[in-house]
Amino acid sequence: MTSQFPQARPRRLRRSPELRSLFQETEFTLNDLVLPIFVEEDIDDFVPITSMPGVQRIPEKKLAAEIERYARAGIKSVMTFGVSHHLDANGSDTWKERGLVSRMSSIIKDAVPGMIVMSDTCFCEYTDHGHCGVMHGAHVDNDATLVNLGKQAVAAARAGADVIAPSAAMDGQVQAIRRALDEAGFTHIPIMAYSTKFASALYGPFREAGGSALKGDRKS
Repeated sequence: MTSQFPQARPRRLRRSPELRSLFQETEFTLNDLVLPIFVEEDIDDFVPITSMPGVQRIPEKKLAAEIERYARAGIKSVMTFGVSHHLDANGSDTWKERGLVSRMSSIIKDAVPGMIVMSDTCFCEYTDHGHCGVMHGAHVDNDATLVNLGKQAVAAARAGADVIAPSAAMDGQVQAIRRALDEAGFTHIPIMAYSTKFASALYGPFREAGGSALKGDRKS
C-alpha cells in the first residue's frame, strides 16, 4: 500500500548570521592573548624563572629581537614588566624619560610598531622595599603613591605604550591615572586595571619574575 500523501522532503534551514553567532563555538585565537614579558636591564643573557618553568627574563639588549620573533609567531600584544637595577624608596626610575619603563615601550615600538604594548604600572619591581608605593614607617601612603602612579603612567604613554595596566594595590588608582593621562594630553590611552598583588599564590611567581625586594607578605 502506498501513502496518499507525498513524501516530506527534508527542509534546508536558512540560518541568519545572528542565529549562527548564538550557537557557534567560542572562538579563541592569538588575537585574544597578551604575553607577559620580564625585561631585565644590565644583563647579557636570558635568566630562567624557576617559579615559571619555560619562562625567562629577557635581557634589555635582546628585547627588540625577541619582539620581532613574537610578531613572526603571530603574537599581537605584550605586557611589560621591568626588572630594575636602579631601586629607591619611591621607585622613581619608573617616571624618568630614560628609565626602564619608558625604554621598554620605546624599544618594542621601534622594533614592531604594530605590537600593542600594555605597560604594567606599579612600583613593587622598582622600590628597595618591594611594596607597591611610598612607605611611611610600616605603612604605605596611598595618596602619595597615587601621584607617582600618574607620573609613571604618563612616562609610559610618552614612550609609546598603548595601554596603561595598573596592578598596584592602591585605592583610587584608576581615577588618579586617568586624570594624569588626560592632563598630559593622553585622553586616548585606555586603562586596564587587571590585578592587585596581595598575599596570593598567583602573585608569588610574579614576585620572583619581577625581582621584587618584598620581605614578608601582603596580608595586611
